Order: sequence, then C-alpha cells, then structure tokens
Amino acid sequence: MKAADLTGSRDESAYEAVLMDLDGTLVFSEEVHRRAWQSFFDTWGTVVSDTDYEQHYMGRRPVDVIAGVPGPWTGTDPVTAVNTMTAFTLEHAGSVNVVPGAAALIERLRVKYPVSVVTSAGRRWAEHLLEKVLQVRELIDVVITSEDITCGKPSPEGYLKACAALRALPDKCLAFEDSPSGVQALRSAGVRDIVGVTTTSTAAGLTRAGARWTVPDLTPQHLRGRVGPGSRAAAQGRNPLEERA
Repeated sequence: MKAADLTGSRDESAYEAVLMDLDGTLVFSEEVHRRAWQSFFDTWGTVVSDTDYEQHYMGRRPVDVIAGVPGPWTGTDPVTAVNTMTAFTLEHAGSVNVVPGAAALIERLRVKYPVSVVTSAGRRWAEHLLEKVLQVRELIDVVITSEDITCGKPSPEGYLKACAALRALPDKCLAFEDSPSGVQALRSAGVRDIVGVTTTSTAAGLTRAGARWTVPDLTPQHLRGRVGPGSRAAAQGRNPLEERA
C-alpha cells in the first residue's frame, strides 16, 4: 500500500461525514493555550498541576471552566478573562505548527466526505488556524466554535450540531480528537469510530474515554492498519485508514 487514505478502501455508504477537533488534533497549539491558562492562574495566585489541567481544563471552553471549576475566580464574570486569553493566544499564534499529516488527510477525506471542525476555541482563533496555518479553510464544510454552543465538551452539543449541519448520523461518522473530554463528547453524541491523537493525552487515557484507535500523528504510516475489532470497517473486512494497494 502506498499511503493511508480513507477515501479509497470502503463503500461510500460506510461513513456519511468526518468530524475533527482542531487544537491538538490538527495543530500543535496546546502550549499556547497552556500558557494562556497559566497567565490566568498567575493572576489569581493559583497553582494547577498538569494532571488537574488535563482533567479539568484542556480541550474545554474557558467560559465553561471558569464558571464550573471551583477556584478563587468562582462567581466572577468569565467574559473579561476569556477575552484576555483569546488576545493572548492570537498574539502567540505564530508559534503554532501543523500536526504531521493533518492538512493532507483533510484533502484526501474531502474528496468523498463532508468535513466539520468542532472546537472549544473561539471563531477568530479557529478561522486563523484553518486559513493561515493549515490552509484548508475552503475544504471545511462546517466549523462549530465556542460561540455556536451553550455547553462545551464533554457535552456532545457541538458534535451534534455539526452532524445536523452535515445531515449525517453520528454513528456513521468518523472522528478525530486529542483530549479525553473531546472523545467523551463524541461518544455521548453517538459516534463510535473515533481516532485518538496522542499529541496532548496518553493513548490509555483516550482509550478509556472511548477512542477506538490511537495514533501519534496523522501521517499515513501511523494511520495505516488502525482498525478495531467490532468496528463497522472490521465487520465489512475493510480498513478505513488505508487505500488500495
């Protein structure tokens, strides 16, 4: 086989759409978000461990975290803090790099399937990354950002909105996520075929959350051969992450 290609080895009816997270899944941006959060923690004189950060902050909308995670900020208006963090991330957007294979994978997938990006980030950040960093904005059919939903991940709202916009059934979608909260959101939405990308979380953590496969990046060599027992692809004797020889 020459390269992994989701568009060449299965019936068109096998998937109706592809759902993708953005930060950590398609781009290496978690360091920027972690620094933005650290600036917020420093403002309140709070120390948050990496474990607590991964469990309660990473991959979630800042507005949900500030409103829901107990801390010295409890009861304050999160809007000002969110605006400050957004400005911080945009200022440091130049340090964001593409996850290997991400742009090429989107190009291949879009040949056959509509693609949606569902992110906990704001629209300005998402549009910047898709347009300027990944350079795939014209290939993305639907972009769901924090402004489009009332409850962020692990709520399934964002992914359900994407499925509705694409007119796709969740259990007939293929998805890519890097955080346990994102994987949980997909599972709650009814998505079964989930690829966990281990850029920010461990394979074990993503698997516990519900990922069917885990990969270190989105290059063909790592996507090849990733079919879990019991998946629709396995039942059909096909691999959604490979192309014909």
